[in-house]
Amino acid sequence: MEFRYALFALMVFGLAFAGLSISEYTLSPEVVEPGTSGVLQIIVSNTGVQTDTVESVTITVSSVEALGIDRSFAVGDLESGASVIVSLPFEAAENIASGYYTVEVRAVGRGEDYYLDSNNQLKSKTESFEKRASIPVQVVEQPIISIVLSEESIEDLTEEIFTFTNDGGKAKKVKVTILNEGIGFLNQDQLYITELDGSVLVTATLDARGAQEGATKLQFQLIYQNALGTEITETKSIPITVKKAEGDFVFVQDGTIVTGENENLQLKLTNEGKGITDLRFTFQSDDVRLRGLNEFTVGDIAAGETKTLSVPLVADLPPGTQNVILSITWEESGEDRMGIVTVPLELISDSTVGVFLEAKPTPLTVGAEHTISVTVSNLGSYSIEGTTVELESEAFTLLTIQPQQYIGGLESDDFSSVQYKVRVNSIEPGIYPAKVMVTFRDESGAWITLEEETNIGISEAIQEEVCPMPMLAIGVVIVLVVGYWWFRMRKKK
Repeated sequence: MEFRYALFALMVFGLAFAGLSISEYTLSPEVVEPGTSGVLQIIVSNTGVQTDTVESVTITVSSVEALGIDRSFAVGDLESGASVIVSLPFEAAENIASGYYTVEVRAVGRGEDYYLDSNNQLKSKTESFEKRASIPVQVVEQPIISIVLSEESIEDLTEEIFTFTNDGGKAKKVKVTILNEGIGFLNQDQLYITELDGSVLVTATLDARGAQEGATKLQFQLIYQNALGTEITETKSIPITVKKAEGDFVFVQDGTIVTGENENLQLKLTNEGKGITDLRFTFQSDDVRLRGLNEFTVGDIAAGETKTLSVPLVADLPPGTQNVILSITWEESGEDRMGIVTVPLELISDSTVGVFLEAKPTPLTVGAEHTISVTVSNLGSYSIEGTTVELESEAFTLLTIQPQQYIGGLESDDFSSVQYKVRVNSIEPGIYPAKVMVTFRDESGAWITLEEETNIGISEAIQEEVCPMPMLAIGVVIVLVVGYWWFRMRKKK
């Protein structure tokens, strides 16, 4: 019975036994920069729930020398359930390298350890106890990013040059979004900068068509990574003024244009606003240039009126549908106005191919079988894809199973060949047309079929002539045999 009571007492004291715990810590600032100071705050607790006290508690903190945090000090006694907050000021060296460092914390104290002796009597003895913890510290120079706008007064659509400057540590993968309701980037949700170390200029168009007129603050959200890859989010505000233009113009393209060629762009312009005078426009991008003009003059256009315009230009843009921006000026109600309009242009490539035929053996002869090689070359400025070839002519019959053969993609100035096995028909010798159809998809995604016609010559079948020499040789042999026989017979007589 006494043993049972003693064991119960040991369990109680064991559960109540004093223990050290480094329960939590805070680091201010969370990221330490070289040459700056900070404070590491540690909470050391006695986790005992009864009356046991941890005596003579000492704490030792150590890390790399450049972090300036190494020290050791006495806390004293900690009663059961008590805690103590330890603040450790430190200062990182100017030349400390960026990286992740570990601060080692070691807490040591003395307390009673309870046990049963050989007679099942509860005993105790003083023991030393220790608790360790590792605290990560990030040391890096943080980016310091600022934004400057080229235009502080914006209209419905305004082209801006954003100057992003970083006066701190390197910033990577910078994402810039606008938080204002009714204002954003035209045709994109954010700006992206791969790396910001110094200053970078980024051109983008602000779309404020949904914003209210007047003074406001343009709010940017920046999400980026520092040199160690830690993600940082911050917001910045820049005062701006929103001015609403009164003009309401709709431009619609009428017909496609070829990229890189001298073209006359057909546009239909409708004025859906008030009547205006002296309307002019230019293209903002250097990739689209007016031919022989600094600006295109439309003139006066009444409310609701539609005009058809023929604009001479050269568009050095990739094939497909591309958005171009027009800078517009006009006069309305006696005041000079200006604005920009985005016009989608449909462009096709200058895609064309060359075709060359070669036959083996030559010449092509009536009734004979030949191999015709068709070589297709890409003569355009852009690559083409999905190229197929089809050959036909009344002069021959295809022996190849598939009349349409696949080449695939061809870069500009590239070429490839396919072969056809043919049998020349029973026709009169002469010149006959052969048609080659080449189908491909150009850079804009449109499918194009080009037909090339060429002339081929058909020759008469070669007749094998019977050589008279073998018969002559046989005749000579017969004469020699007869002569020899006649000569021998005379000699015997």
